[in-house]
Amino acid sequence: MVNIGLLGFGTVGQGIVDILNDKSDKVLLKDLYIKKILVRRLEKQRQVKVSKDKLTLNPQEIIEDKEIDIIVEVTGDVDLGYKLIKKALKNKKHVVTANKALVSKHFEELTQLAEENHVYFLYEASVAGGVPILKSLKDQIKLNSISKIKGILNGTCNYILTRMTEDGLDYSQALKEAQDLGYAEADPTSDVKGIDTLRKLRILSTMALGASIREEDIICHGIDRLSALDIKLLKERNMVIKLMGETVEVDGGYKAIVQPKALRDDSYFAMISDAYNAVSIEGNFSGLLNFYGPGAGMHPTGNAVLTDLIDCVANSQDKRSPLRDRKLDNRNKDIQGRYYIRVSNWKEDRYKLEGLVDEKVFENEEELAFITKELKLSGILNILKEVKNYAIVNIEY
Repeated sequence: MVNIGLLGFGTVGQGIVDILNDKSDKVLLKDLYIKKILVRRLEKQRQVKVSKDKLTLNPQEIIEDKEIDIIVEVTGDVDLGYKLIKKALKNKKHVVTANKALVSKHFEELTQLAEENHVYFLYEASVAGGVPILKSLKDQIKLNSISKIKGILNGTCNYILTRMTEDGLDYSQALKEAQDLGYAEADPTSDVKGIDTLRKLRILSTMALGASIREEDIICHGIDRLSALDIKLLKERNMVIKLMGETVEVDGGYKAIVQPKALRDDSYFAMISDAYNAVSIEGNFSGLLNFYGPGAGMHPTGNAVLTDLIDCVANSQDKRSPLRDRKLDNRNKDIQGRYYIRVSNWKEDRYKLEGLVDEKVFENEEELAFITKELKLSGILNILKEVKNYAIVNIEY
């Protein structure tokens, strides 16, 4: 019997327990036993029921319990989670987490600490929910040099963009619908400004390239400036907007960016709809590999956590940090391309924009939309910082 301490009993925590309650004939799952669960309120009504003697308000009751072998952290609290995970690893307990903000912020320290203590620190559920990308990536980097990683990594943004594309909703309408359905939080900032995607791309990129790609090393633009007009104008050109995260290794360096992209409507990522995620990785031997699945949810994310738990029990993954002794230069200044730009109240800014315009797409008294020449992104953004209200989308031909 393997005793587990569960830190957090929200959506993901309940998903884990619900799957374990339905063990059926899965032998490895039968060996897993939730001994204690950290909660914020003992009397809260929850969808998944457990006996009250399993619940505790005191995290030390779990971390210090010598009978508990594995800690599962799903609190959603970065600071608390970090303190508890660090202590657990030092106590030589395996740790599994779904907390992408925590993993992104403390990746180097926690992966190294786990290696030093010869225990697992696993985080499959922190990226792309139920999509088994991290374990697959770990397998591929044993054989391949990964040159590119690219994906739709945020289900909330993908749902919003799907509704805007398929139903003609404006951004605010699609966001409200996502909130009503539970896809988006009351404060959706982390999702719609691309921060959540950035954190996941940071984890994937650092693993894939074996060098520290920090949050501040990634350019980040979200979807919160987009309007129904942007969707319509690009749809007329047989293009679909998706929020994409992408890292490419180039000549001893890398480019890393999160941005809305206009994709051909018959391309792979353009066809990923609703709250689903998709990731592609490209290796020198493997070629292009695509991964697809639900980006969130009680059972998909709980399933991802449990696959990590099973690996802890079976001792089937490498305990070493995925970081390798590599130093890569940030080449984001070299990012260039053609961009769709829409500017509101554009007439006062028309002289600033003249050097960008290659092809006008739309023009009236209030809005000007155009495609730029092939230009460096840094130069475009330097001009746009003087513009009050704009949207920018990378065109992928």
